[in-house]
Amino acid sequence: MSRFAALILLPLLLSLGIPADAVAGPVLKPAATVTGPVIHLGDIFADVGERASIEIAEAPPPGSKMTFSSAWLTALARSQHLAWEPTSGFDQVTVERASRVVGADEIADQLKQALADRAPLDDAEVRIDRGDLRLVVAAEAPTAITVAGISYDPASGRFAASVTTPDGTSVPQQLRVTGQIVRFTEVPTPVRLIAPGETIANNDLAIVRLRNDRLGPGAVTQLADLVGKSARRALRPGETVHYGEVEVPIVVHRNSIVTIVLETPNMRLTAEGKAQEDGGMGAVIRVANTRSSRIIEAVVTGPNSVRVGKPS
Repeated sequence: MSRFAALILLPLLLSLGIPADAVAGPVLKPAATVTGPVIHLGDIFADVGERASIEIAEAPPPGSKMTFSSAWLTALARSQHLAWEPTSGFDQVTVERASRVVGADEIADQLKQALADRAPLDDAEVRIDRGDLRLVVAAEAPTAITVAGISYDPASGRFAASVTTPDGTSVPQQLRVTGQIVRFTEVPTPVRLIAPGETIANNDLAIVRLRNDRLGPGAVTQLADLVGKSARRALRPGETVHYGEVEVPIVVHRNSIVTIVLETPNMRLTAEGKAQEDGGMGAVIRVANTRSSRIIEAVVTGPNSVRVGKPS
């Protein structure tokens, strides 16, 4: 029965007390989204009863669409003995396969799990060379991707692997993915410009996470190795600091007069000396006794103060 005929007969049947659904025929769905590799009759037509589960065509690939023309739908309706006819030659149905996108981040997570047997990755990230990589998989696929054929170079951190996407069809997608394992270290960096000669305080520093390959040799990684040191050159905010760029603050300067202290449990002796070189706290420097001119080695204990282990 055509839609036009149904519209004419419906008021008459209702006036006779006959339910509307008694004359309702199959209704064409202009658009449908299917899950799985096949299209069923019920995906295209509503109100077809038990015949809804009849398979009528192969579904498009995940993320794709296909359109059925009026002529194709007419032939289908006749083959299935449906009381349906097109209203015009423009009647059609668009069917889309339900899918989801697997992006580079998800692929990297799967690769990280697969690479965990090759190298410890607690402090690392897996970076894929193609950051825009995206794969479309079927919504019903039980596993997004599988990883196989891994090759890994520990020296460079480079890897390659085959990534397969089971999409619910007989031809899954397979790609060769390359990338690098990037390791990170938490390091202290200045939060302000520290001028040469300034002593570095705890609140002058912040802990940041940086790639190991960008630290360079001699980078300071421990906060305690910077606090209390003085800058030998300007230290810029956010930049890593290297051991050669800091030093223990100079508290005794060359040619300055210092107090030489000898202290034991039973006595304390002092003498005057002249520093022969610069020294920071705890440094061992040469000092000349101003009375005897004898050169001794002493430990710097404070501004213009040194300590020796025996009388000079």
